[in-house]
Amino acid sequence: MKLPKRLDTHIKESASWKILENKVPAEWVIREVSERDYGIDCYIELVNKDNEITGDLLSGQLKGTEKIKWKAKRNEVREATFSGIKIETIHYWMNLPVPVFLLVADLTDTKLYFASVKQQVRSQYKKYLKQKSLSFTLTNIFQLGTDIGYVVFMALYIKEKFHKEFASNLRTLFVQWQNYLDFMHEHQHLDCFLEAEPDEELLFIHIYLTLYALSKQLALDWDIETLIDIIRKDQETWKDSYGLFHYQTFTNILPSLERKFFEIIEKARDRVTKKEREYWERTDLILYRMAHKLDYLKPGYTSY
Repeated sequence: MKLPKRLDTHIKESASWKILENKVPAEWVIREVSERDYGIDCYIELVNKDNEITGDLLSGQLKGTEKIKWKAKRNEVREATFSGIKIETIHYWMNLPVPVFLLVADLTDTKLYFASVKQQVRSQYKKYLKQKSLSFTLTNIFQLGTDIGYVVFMALYIKEKFHKEFASNLRTLFVQWQNYLDFMHEHQHLDCFLEAEPDEELLFIHIYLTLYALSKQLALDWDIETLIDIIRKDQETWKDSYGLFHYQTFTNILPSLERKFFEIIEKARDRVTKKEREYWERTDLILYRMAHKLDYLKPGYTSY
């Protein structure tokens, strides 16, 4: 008498889900998608360190493989290729309004690796436009369930979440870079007792917020005081102040902002003209050309 047999694909699928549930932070909310034929297996809602549900959401495609075949890259870093994803599926991923991650479970080692889908598509955009399927790169340190893997995952998530804002902020920076530099050069070492004019305060805040946003979108460390703390210190120092800033505050903060300005220019140009060149050439040619035009802009540059 014959009995039903459980298919190997079903066994792999169940094992992959168990690994996913064990490797993601316990506070994250995993919502399984019942209709999986369209390229999404789950939505994951991220929860912050205070266990607050913030609405940060991502889509995940879960794949299981018996054993990932790694190749040495450099030092202890190893890479593997996950191939065979149909372009139709990737089209769907690219149209989703949230970050998308490919999640690959190694069933032998019970480990879970991830790849940021849209970022990797942008880095091989020509292939994406011409081929019928696309491969993704897995890296051994991009592994959920480890401290470094969590940090990398969150950095990739934030980068992808603010991708559209990145293009807008970068366009602002490329248009206004001369005004930014002029302001930063001209407002250092002025009379420390004088209050800044309202238009100067607005421009300072605008420069600060633009650079702060781009720094986060480029995964750069922001080692400058928060805007709230800068205002608070100014008010504590100049207790009779009717404005937000004195020139002494500008003198204290602007050198750090200027260093961050050049760091952002360099990192943004590398991303737009090198790492994701094919994508930006085809989707935002003007921004791509603007990035190239700032090739001469280096730390210490002055227009005077």
